[in-house]
Amino acid sequence: MALARTAPKSVYQLVDGVLDEGLSFVASYLEKMTNRPIIITDTNGQIHYPDITGKPEEINDISIQLPMHITQNEPYYHEWEKSLYYRVGYNGSSAFIIVKKLPPELMAATVPILEEVKLAVKCYFSKITMGNRTFEKELADYLIYESNVNIKDIIRLSEKNLDIDRPYLVSIIEAETVDPINWQLISVYSREYLKRLKIDVIPIASSDCLLLIIPARFENDTLEVKAKRPGPMNNYDLKDFLEKRFNIITSHGIGQIYPLIDLHKSYAEARTALTLPRLMGQKGMVQKFSDLGIFSILFSHDAASLKSYSFNTLGKLLEYDNKTENKLLPTLRELLDNCYNFKETADKLFVHINTLYYRINKIEEILGLDLSQMLTRVNLYTAIKVWDTLDINGFED
Repeated sequence: MALARTAPKSVYQLVDGVLDEGLSFVASYLEKMTNRPIIITDTNGQIHYPDITGKPEEINDISIQLPMHITQNEPYYHEWEKSLYYRVGYNGSSAFIIVKKLPPELMAATVPILEEVKLAVKCYFSKITMGNRTFEKELADYLIYESNVNIKDIIRLSEKNLDIDRPYLVSIIEAETVDPINWQLISVYSREYLKRLKIDVIPIASSDCLLLIIPARFENDTLEVKAKRPGPMNNYDLKDFLEKRFNIITSHGIGQIYPLIDLHKSYAEARTALTLPRLMGQKGMVQKFSDLGIFSILFSHDAASLKSYSFNTLGKLLEYDNKTENKLLPTLRELLDNCYNFKETADKLFVHINTLYYRINKIEEILGLDLSQMLTRVNLYTAIKVWDTLDINGFED
């Protein structure tokens, strides 16, 4: 079949159309001009066109393996696939237009059509790449560092229709492994998984975790807010999907619901929801901040108040350790974690049990407390977990 005799559009029309209507504008034009199926991917082979649908658990088709023989300057024709791969460079990266089911004799006539849309495709990917990077960086800084940037200015950087007054929550996903993780790829699959559940999340991938900003909705026309979210917070669906897809074990920490202007609180809560269970020996969990019991009440206060509380309880011990061999607080922590079992604690610390008794007596002397009292143990255990959580997450600075 010959190529279509549709009137070509000008470069201006193509650029204007893709900026207004998205990649489908250019792809539809190519399909009309070539009479062939069109796929457009980024440099990693992630498919940006066409929009793929299906069941969430069946996500196997959001990316393709690009041929290794593609060069920077020449179109590549895959004879076995009967597909033409055309590279579009932008900002040091690449996008690829793939014309499927193309007989080799039509290749020469197809390449000029692809050259027509090159600038439009370059504009599209440059826009979304630079826009997303700026938006994600500004939003991450706002959540993590509570930057002074106005949240309304950050929202304007996004292609999404974000509402300043709408409630959201933050979920943080981390891997229980020391092996390198491609969080950008996990972000792509997480977003696609949730998209198929009709949940429009904002994913932000960093070097060591994935942040998901999840919209909430008002339930049954009442003022009660419920997270518009799927299994990751209820029955581990997203967790199971990611672990099977990437052969990893993940932990998910989930903050409470806030308007965008206060969303840094949800981030801090999600961080705490990840840290505290790990301090208690848990891994591979899904933990909501609101389910942390007494700690959810404690960590509802600001970091300065928490630091003051824990330091008032442990300060003398911390000061003593700083001047000596730094062994008393770790000893107390281990003993409380082991439910006051002296033998188990001595074994884990690799010390003689008499050494342990000496240290505990010294701790009681420094703090002026009787560790045989349950209330004393509970207060110390709580203060240590608060101090350690603040220390790990940098909230005490």
